[in-house]
Amino acid sequence: MFVRISQDDIVGSWRLLSATQHFDDGSVEPEFGTNAHGYLSYSAAGTVTAVLGDADRPRVAAADPQDGTPEEYTSSARKFVAYAGSYTLNANSNEVHHSVDVALYPNWQGQSQLRILHLDGDTLTITASPRTAADGRMFHAELRWQRVVG
Repeated sequence: MFVRISQDDIVGSWRLLSATQHFDDGSVEPEFGTNAHGYLSYSAAGTVTAVLGDADRPRVAAADPQDGTPEEYTSSARKFVAYAGSYTLNANSNEVHHSVDVALYPNWQGQSQLRILHLDGDTLTITASPRTAADGRMFHAELRWQRVVG
């Protein structure tokens, strides 16, 4: 049964529960490793912010965020996503378009990322657009979020 999701249903902060890649061959793998963490926020004004990734990424030796080596930054950015922009929700299809203004992955800037939403109580499941893995297999990411209360 299709249940429409309204903007009021998603506004607020969400903590990442899981992030998995679902491949066309039926296999499932963790999107960001076994220790994924993150937050997603939708505002009533129409902005979205997403920061998520592998909490076990290697630390950078530099004390200042701007002073790491290129190798450290390459390693830090792998298995990590951060972006912000505006969003548009289509309640008739439960599709949300994240119009990305700024992102760690610069190819997303100026682009729209399509997401399909499913809400079950305080758990929001987001299915991302299909992608192609480095080995050529097609997959989509499924992200489960828990509403942050309090």
